[in-house]
Amino acid sequence: MKTWTGILLMIILAVATISTTSAARTMNESQKQLNIDDQSSQTAAVEASNIDKLHDTAKTTQESTPVKEGYVSVAPENEKVRLYPMKVEGSGYIYNGMILEVDGKTREFSDWQGEGGSYKPEVHELDLNGDGQKEIVVLYTEGHGTGIYLGQARIINPVTLEEMKMQSLDEIAKQHVKSVVTVSSDRVDVDVNVDGVQAEPLQIEEDTSGGVYNKELKFGGVTYYSVENGQLVVSAAGSYGAALYAGDLTFAYEYQDGEWKVANLKYSMEVYEEEYYESFD
Repeated sequence: MKTWTGILLMIILAVATISTTSAARTMNESQKQLNIDDQSSQTAAVEASNIDKLHDTAKTTQESTPVKEGYVSVAPENEKVRLYPMKVEGSGYIYNGMILEVDGKTREFSDWQGEGGSYKPEVHELDLNGDGQKEIVVLYTEGHGTGIYLGQARIINPVTLEEMKMQSLDEIAKQHVKSVVTVSSDRVDVDVNVDGVQAEPLQIEEDTSGGVYNKELKFGGVTYYSVENGQLVVSAAGSYGAALYAGDLTFAYEYQDGEWKVANLKYSMEVYEEEYYESFD
């Protein structure tokens, strides 16, 4: 009797032990799962918080780095017409791409490369062709140096902000100007004909030994664009040799057949002194 009673007690204790172990294991695994779930929730919360911080940082960075007023050009005719660089390089002296803003609407022109500083670009709003609609005119300097000044101009449609077609200086010179440069040992003769009209011949006395001269005048080394009396006016010096200039080709742009073309073209002879070359430095 005692033997069977002992065996029964042992069986009851074993079952109780197994149940307790199983329950403990279940609780441990539940706790582990709970910890995992809590950790996942915490990770998701941290990630969401980080994303929000990134968004806030980007927003703050964007809001805290506006275009410096010193880089902004404003049309004297309309303060809602503005021009500023896409990117500034060289301590603020190089504009790598530009943004045109008209009445809050903007357009980027990444191919416009100009100088800043004392050569800061200009922007104007004026009716160039008298049709009652004002155009946007952008003037900037592509580069300068001794005997070189590379001015540039763009005409923009104020509604679409698209660049309008302009007859190039090179095309104008080829179509309208005929010139001959004759070099002797102590003199250079320059003859210019513009649209069949002969300009006053120019004789330049100088020692030509070792010099580099052109057979005809070249244009583009010194070119100025300006707004005068409601017109876009161009002055391009004619080069008879390396950094040697003899007079100016001047003209204005007028709108013809869907393109801005040359008007009032003429050539005036003048020999530039050495100070003229140095003035571009």
